[in-house]
Amino acid sequence: MRQRSVLLILLVGMLVAQSDADLVSISLDSASILRFDENTGVFLGTLVPAGSGGLSSPRGLAYGPDGDLYVTDLFSNSVLRYRGSDGGFVSAFVPSGSGGLSGPRNLTFGPDGNLYVVSRDTDSVLRYNGTTGASLGVFVSSRSGGLDNPVDLAFGPDGHLYVSSINTNNVLRYHGATGAYLGAFASGGGLRSPRGVAFGPDGNLYVVSQGTNSVLRYNGSTGGFMGVFASGGGLTMPIGLAFGPDGHLYVGTRSGNIIRYHGTTGAFIDVFVPAGRGGLGGSAFLVFTPRRVHGTVSLLDFVGDPTGVSVVMELRRPGETTALETRTLSLDSTSRYALHTTRMGRYDVSVKASHWLRQTLRNVLLQSDTPLNFTLTNGDIDGDNEVTLFDFGQLVAAFGSMPGDSNWDPDADLDGDEEVTLFDFGVLVRNFGSIGDD
Repeated sequence: MRQRSVLLILLVGMLVAQSDADLVSISLDSASILRFDENTGVFLGTLVPAGSGGLSSPRGLAYGPDGDLYVTDLFSNSVLRYRGSDGGFVSAFVPSGSGGLSGPRNLTFGPDGNLYVVSRDTDSVLRYNGTTGASLGVFVSSRSGGLDNPVDLAFGPDGHLYVSSINTNNVLRYHGATGAYLGAFASGGGLRSPRGVAFGPDGNLYVVSQGTNSVLRYNGSTGGFMGVFASGGGLTMPIGLAFGPDGHLYVGTRSGNIIRYHGTTGAFIDVFVPAGRGGLGGSAFLVFTPRRVHGTVSLLDFVGDPTGVSVVMELRRPGETTALETRTLSLDSTSRYALHTTRMGRYDVSVKASHWLRQTLRNVLLQSDTPLNFTLTNGDIDGDNEVTLFDFGQLVAAFGSMPGDSNWDPDADLDGDEEVTLFDFGVLVRNFGSIGDD
């Protein structure tokens, strides 16, 4: 009987330990970051207490590609970094005022892996190196396209950047690579004092209209108004929004509640986290903890060191070829990788390495812990995702070469032994005519 009880306790402990993830929210009144169970809304504890690392006025938050949590602090004009696992302070990732940062609001990591931060006092968006925090300059220049009092930003499926502009009552679009103004994307439909912006699982743009206490939906391709998506249920002074792993929409409010709406119809479901729970006072922006994707990338016909191989992963909407997110993978000596992503739901996941063909895993469900293994076919020397006579010609040109030779071509060294020989010809012959996935 005692053994059975002990077994039950162990099983319960395992279930708790394997909890999917958390809902993380700023608490404006207590200047802290709180955690709630993503399934029940139960308070799980304070992730980042007020004062940690100098935190005094959190305004925006985002998980980085490394799984750590990045928080803007209004009073110090900085971005602070905390461990994603336990909220421990790591560093002032963007030091006070770096790059001209003033009045920072929300932030996001772009498809290029760099960090983009709204600088509200300067009506601009600043860019920082996603690894070091070093300033990369102004990305969206001050008041570009009429930007006035910006607060939130999001990269769209098209790779461009969308920024809410409170005083002009619209969402402006900027080129995702250059920051050049592309026009007013979403307006009308009664949009007033826009705050949070997010692209939903359907590819459309959802915008918090604080002035009307509602969330409006706009066509993700054209910006056309599609109607009021969510309202009611006590929605008062909404600020931030996020789609959860259940596909539903969660909205944080200045009044303190976090309210859940049906992700397809917009119907009110419940007050997922009521004001005051766990000390929640004034929910601003909110996020769900990132999903861990990990596994192996098997590089066929290769005897070299996988740590030196360039491998790129793309996350795409199922059936599409445009990348929503592009990540460079770091392989270890056993060809294993691991990364974190805040994207949830089903995606096509594609991997391409330097002289290997692309492999795409279709309709993958990204959960709290997702193992994904890839096996790549060798021989694509010219990088066109096919093994053809063009690759043969490139190999012939490099035949007999070693590093330092004038005709050395590392991509022609298919087997990775630092010499282009008949073994590389053998690899190409075996895989000749192969074509990679889209």
